[in-house]
Amino acid sequence: MNVSDMKIGTLLEIYIRRDGYNYKVVSKVEYVDDQRVGVTPIASRTRLFRFKSSDVVDIVYRMDDKSWRWSKVKAGIATLKDGSKLHVFVPETPAESYNKRTSYRLPMSRDITMTYEVIQTPDIDEAEKAKNSRTPELALDRTLSEISESYRELTCRAYLRDISEGGASVYANVELKKGDIVSFELPYGEETVRCRALVVRRTAGDERSLYAHGYGLTYIETSSNYVYYLFSEQRKMLSETKFD
Repeated sequence: MNVSDMKIGTLLEIYIRRDGYNYKVVSKVEYVDDQRVGVTPIASRTRLFRFKSSDVVDIVYRMDDKSWRWSKVKAGIATLKDGSKLHVFVPETPAESYNKRTSYRLPMSRDITMTYEVIQTPDIDEAEKAKNSRTPELALDRTLSEISESYRELTCRAYLRDISEGGASVYANVELKKGDIVSFELPYGEETVRCRALVVRRTAGDERSLYAHGYGLTYIETSSNYVYYLFSEQRKMLSETKFD
């Protein structure tokens, strides 16, 4: 598959490895040509995201039941004739067929402390004023800053059911919504594994138990030792398994 085959308005997954951490973001395809793809600008809570030359960036595109991955693409920001900005990705190698369903899910069955971020509605009138100010870049920063200030972090008890390379399943004693962001940590020898994830699925828990709400999570950030931890726990489980 070529990047020119991507459809405007569909979603592109972007995987970023920076300073020992792994990040995942999803953005909408806005522009394609024979060599590059442009997406709706990726913004952090306070400003437009800027790629570093040291970042390792992969992109994944899905169509129907097929997926393609381009590894180590060039990433940057492009300004269109009308002054609007896009994040642009330029592959240097052909796409490879990619199947996320091969990810191994490892049973965990342990209690954890989970942090969750509660979104509080920002002042829409103030956000509109920021958008209409004379300096668009400052307007963007201001609007995003106001939205970021509407987040509040709380903690709860949770039960980690299983983990995989791309996400986890948990039960918690609080009710969350799709799109909410959660974080948790796991001990790994003398190290700590850190995970930050998006709630993408809600499942029914046992209303009679402490953990009445179930959630499917997709990671948006993990520490660099996460994959080592996953495979280490997998080997440990296999070594403790008795085979006939």
